[in-house]
Amino acid sequence: MAQTFDDSDMKIVGAPAPAAARASSGETAAFLAELGRQHFNGNYAKAKELGSNIVSVFSYRSPPEELVETIRSFGVPVDDAVLEQAKILAVFSAEDCLNRYLPSSQLSGVALGEMYEVLQRILPAFYETLSHSTAFSFYYLAIKTPGDVPAAIGRQFAALCKQGDDERYARLGEALHSSNKAVYKRAISGFAFV
Repeated sequence: MAQTFDDSDMKIVGAPAPAAARASSGETAAFLAELGRQHFNGNYAKAKELGSNIVSVFSYRSPPEELVETIRSFGVPVDDAVLEQAKILAVFSAEDCLNRYLPSSQLSGVALGEMYEVLQRILPAFYETLSHSTAFSFYYLAIKTPGDVPAAIGRQFAALCKQGDDERYARLGEALHSSNKAVYKRAISGFAFV
C-alpha cells in the first residue's frame, strides 16, 4: 500500500508573492517606458555615441606628448608602469563622469556599455589588463571616503604605481583625474542631453 503524506503546509519555493510580482512588473513597465522616452528624445543615441567617442581619450597606442609632459612636470619618471596606471585612471575617470553627469543611470549604462565594447574591439590587450586590474576598486573606495576626494584618488594612483609614499605620484594622480574629469564633463555637455 502506498504511503501518503500531507503536504498542505508546503510552500512552493521561488514563486514570488503576489505583491512582489506586481512591484516587479511595475518596475519593468517604468523601465521600459523610460527606455522608450530616451530613445525618442535622442538621448539613447547620444549616450551611445558619447561612449564610443570618449574612448579616443585613452585609446592611444603610444602616449600623447601632452601626457608625457604632464608626468615629467611632476618630476615622475615616464615608464611603462606609470603610463599604464595613467591610462587606467583615464578610464576610471570616464566611468565616474558618465555615472555622475548623465541624466539617468540608464543612459550611463548605455554609454559605458558602448565605451567598453569599443575599447575591447580596438585595444583588446589593454581591455584584458583593465578587466584584471583591481584599480577601480581602490578608486571607488577613495571616492567614498569622506574628505579630500581628489587627494585620495592621487594617493591611490601613487599606491598603484607602487610609489605610495612619494608625494609626486600622488599629486600627479590627482592632477590627471582632475584633468580627465574636465575633458569628460565638456564632452558630456557637448551632447546636450534633454
